[in-house]
Amino acid sequence: MVGNDFVLPRPKMQTARPAALPQPAVRLRQAVSVPAVEPAVFEVPADTHHSPWSYPAELFHRYSLGAFALLFLLVGSSASQVGAAYWSAHITFASATSTRVLTQAKQGPNAVIANNQLADTLQNITTQPLSLTIGAKTVPVASDTINSWLQVVKDKQATYIHVNNDAIAKSLTSAAAPYVKEPSNQVTLTHTDGSSQVIAAGRDGTQIGDTKNLANQIGKTLLSAKGMQMTLPIETLPFNAVSATSIGKLLEVNVTTKQMWAYDAGQLTRQFPISAGAPETPTPIGQYKIYQKLAIQDMKGFNANGTKYFQPHVRWINYFLPGGYAVHGNYWRPTSFFGAVNSSHGCVSLPDDQAKWVYDWAPIGTTVITHT
Repeated sequence: MVGNDFVLPRPKMQTARPAALPQPAVRLRQAVSVPAVEPAVFEVPADTHHSPWSYPAELFHRYSLGAFALLFLLVGSSASQVGAAYWSAHITFASATSTRVLTQAKQGPNAVIANNQLADTLQNITTQPLSLTIGAKTVPVASDTINSWLQVVKDKQATYIHVNNDAIAKSLTSAAAPYVKEPSNQVTLTHTDGSSQVIAAGRDGTQIGDTKNLANQIGKTLLSAKGMQMTLPIETLPFNAVSATSIGKLLEVNVTTKQMWAYDAGQLTRQFPISAGAPETPTPIGQYKIYQKLAIQDMKGFNANGTKYFQPHVRWINYFLPGGYAVHGNYWRPTSFFGAVNSSHGCVSLPDDQAKWVYDWAPIGTTVITHT
């Protein structure tokens, strides 16, 4: 640890090597002349067993000055290394803190304010009056939403505030979600006699406009804390007129005549008498798709008068609209109801054996069109 520059002086010894010193008394008599009047004070009889530490102790006594010097160098070298490591870490930490630089965000407005003004500035920005108009409805923007648009980084001298335009665009898209609707195609069915019938009326859809451009406009004004009123553009998506032959598998339900037809690429496969929703709990009218199928389920809910109902072990269920609307089997109504009486809570029901055929024939994604 101390290199090759320090060499302990080698003492001049007239004795033999250490391994040849089993009799220290004889060795002492050879190395030192003891006066006759001092009879063998330091002498150990040759036939007496000595301690194993006797020889190391004697060596230490002889070379104590060199041993202390070596020990001093070892301790000093270790202390120097520990100290160097400590000061090296200390300097690195101080340097990292003092040289930290705020990184400007790539997009969005920025503002730098004094640290002691941060609380008041954020309060003014997040509580300013903001409102969003979507179609015919205007809603206020909550303070928590505005706060989620801000990114704040504190430095030693000031605070950097950045407006995240991507976060604003995400909020606008979420707010507009209830107003986004897919268009419903107008579906025309051609019968075997050549006549045509529109079994589903077309309905235009809606989509939101350029949220990124609006987000940029909001970002430019937000830090001024003066408030604003925003209008989210809604665009119309026109419907298409299509033939039933392009749809694939299709279940057509006429809730007035209480009949259901199964078509495959426009070709009639089967017809069933059904019982649709009662007048007080009607079947929704429109175009839907089967999204879930269950072989058996207990059904429960509320009657029109507010009382509860429970129907166990309903079979062959094809859900086509959230809220509990399905095409399913019905074992608790007499056969005379089907094709004659609408009695359900909004579902389209038919006898179990016929419902089993529909369940096996119509996969998830099958179109269901209900009309009057």
